Amino acid sequence: MLKAINKTHLRQLAGLIQRFQSTLVVAEHNNETLTPITLNAITAATKLGSDVSCLVAGTNCAKVAEQLSKVQGVKKVLVAQHEAYKGLLPEELTPLILATQKQFSFTHFCAGASAFGKNLLPRVAAKLDVAPISDVIEIKSPDTFVRTIYAGNALSTVKCNESVKVFTVRGTSFEPAAVDGGGASSEEVSPSAPVGVSEWLEQTLTKSDRPELTSAKVVVSGGKNLALEPQSSIGYYRKVSEY
Repeated sequence: MLKAINKTHLRQLAGLIQRFQSTLVVAEHNNETLTPITLNAITAATKLGSDVSCLVAGTNCAKVAEQLSKVQGVKKVLVAQHEAYKGLLPEELTPLILATQKQFSFTHFCAGASAFGKNLLPRVAAKLDVAPISDVIEIKSPDTFVRTIYAGNALSTVKCNESVKVFTVRGTSFEPAAVDGGGASSEEVSPSAPVGVSEWLEQTLTKSDRPELTSAKVVVSGGKNLALEPQSSIGYYRKVSEY
């Protein structure tokens, strides 16, 4: 009888704790469209079992906020617009994220494991004085994550005891969230004061019909053979990568 009561109390306590948890996904975008890995990050965030909010920061990002409001699994979209957020510089976004944490008391912060996420969230974690978790490929519970180590040759299950969990997720490990069917509310948040330690000048991108490395389902590596005989090998690997 005592065991049954204890288990019931534990289940109730777990449900109560879960209701107080909330996750903020930091959206990656270009002020016009959402970067696909953000949809994978939203799916990962829903695995935590808590409310999921998204932060959209930019110079004129109303279109992105509207897209996110329709994504399944998102409860609220926080929108911050300021010229300082041009280029999504981590130096400028970090104070904004810290301000939202102070206002909404998020328990989890999440972003895709792209150059954007890897550049931003470790800085946020340092300011919060917590240890970040990178390249998460599975979420077992709100405080237990699986990530790759040794260049993907081994898996590590990590239990995080930090009061605030900050992590990036590998996009290919989570299905993208559905882009319609949701009904999230939208809320404007006050931009933080510009830090002014860096300035966005321009971005030069190489256009390709191939997917980015962080979103590719299959990655073909040539290794030494490709380096020794690049002309004869490159055509072979291109054909393989098309399957």
